[in-house]
Amino acid sequence: MRTDPLPRLVVVCLVIGSVVGCSAGNPLPSAPRAGAASAPASATPRTSAAAPTAASSPATGADAPPAAWLLVGRPGQPDLHLVMATTGEIQEMAVPDGAPAPNWQRVVTATLDGASTIVRNPIVQPGYGGPELRIDGHWRLPTVGLDPIPAGRSLDGSTIVLVDGAYDPSAKRSRFAIVEHHGVEGVSTAGDAPLRLARIIDLLGAFEYDTLSPDGRILYVVQHLDADAGGHYQVRAIDVGTGVMRDAVIVDKTHPDETMAGSPVAQVRRANGLVLTLYRGPEHPFVHALTTTEAWAICIDLPTTSTTDPVASLDWGLTPSANDATVFAVNASLGLAVEIDSGDLTVRRSASIATTAGASISLAKFGHGEVGPTGRRVVASPDGTLLFAAGRDGVTVIRTKDLVVVRHDLAGSTADALGITPDGTTVFALLHGSGEIAAVDAVTGRRLGTVPGKGFDRLLAVAPW
Repeated sequence: MRTDPLPRLVVVCLVIGSVVGCSAGNPLPSAPRAGAASAPASATPRTSAAAPTAASSPATGADAPPAAWLLVGRPGQPDLHLVMATTGEIQEMAVPDGAPAPNWQRVVTATLDGASTIVRNPIVQPGYGGPELRIDGHWRLPTVGLDPIPAGRSLDGSTIVLVDGAYDPSAKRSRFAIVEHHGVEGVSTAGDAPLRLARIIDLLGAFEYDTLSPDGRILYVVQHLDADAGGHYQVRAIDVGTGVMRDAVIVDKTHPDETMAGSPVAQVRRANGLVLTLYRGPEHPFVHALTTTEAWAICIDLPTTSTTDPVASLDWGLTPSANDATVFAVNASLGLAVEIDSGDLTVRRSASIATTAGASISLAKFGHGEVGPTGRRVVASPDGTLLFAAGRDGVTVIRTKDLVVVRHDLAGSTADALGITPDGTTVFALLHGSGEIAAVDAVTGRRLGTVPGKGFDRLLAVAPW
């Protein structure tokens, strides 16, 4: 049996994400209640110079957010940290910034070291370590769309895909490194299998990582057919075991002759192998729904508005419903909400949602982890009744049963990322510009306070203390 890598955080994420559970381990230390300045009992708090300590900038009384652990990141810092919402204190244990397992048992990292790259797949628990592999050349984990959280890891953890440097649409060749890890996820270091470089896949032309099948046997890549941003592309499938690309192109089976064009914005992966990628197309946004186990796809057109604002057109977010029967695509800046049936891959309904004008902003890339209700642009409440959509004028709250707007929270602020406590009572919003995290009552919309400290650029998970 194993202990939980991000102890109570993992337990929370397993409940939220309906992932098969693991045995209980050491819980996170009991956090101080609102107004207290004491450190967590079993860890020495560590604060950076950019983050005021609880003593210098406490959140007390009516201004204090509820006690919760937030998994956050800051620009230029190589690791993620658990921050106590009431005090701003940082848990001693750092979490690697890389491609996480769905339940944060492991986080794959790729670190440059001279002329080589060191790939690690550690268990997220102090002292547990994990296997590592040195590969010649400079490799990195890929990202998809506007989500900076690295991808390239199969859901079962058996396969890791690295890309050869930054994507270049004019490249004449593209390389992918396939790393295998067939050890059992979450076992102790003593029984852990080593990482192994299986092969280097070398393709002629400009190819970009798209996704993997859940078992890692099929790699999907986007082949760019011209060098224009958002230009024409096609999706190809590669058998990982041989490194050979299949002859057939992945096309929309309802419109097989239609040429695809656009740039990815957001992506959601489901446990059954369904991967939905939202694209900004030349005429309208659409969702490319790919069944990675069977290698076929359907394109789902989304509604448009008359706006020509290129920034607002990228403010789409994707989130699954609580029962996984639907996926919601929401753009609070444009005032659009769409419900997509996960079974027949059609639009169930769409609605124009009220929005308010706000100052134009430069789009920033913020975190989206696949561990529950956190997202760059939209999240669903744990009970499935509400959607919270971040936009350029706060958070728009939408009722899922009819896509009607309930209210607007944090008006006058721009929200870049959201997270919800597992009981659905509190929403945490990462605010653009300042990097502050505000807490809002999910039922009433009342602002509960601000987490001490500024300069956060990622909000990945929320766990109770």
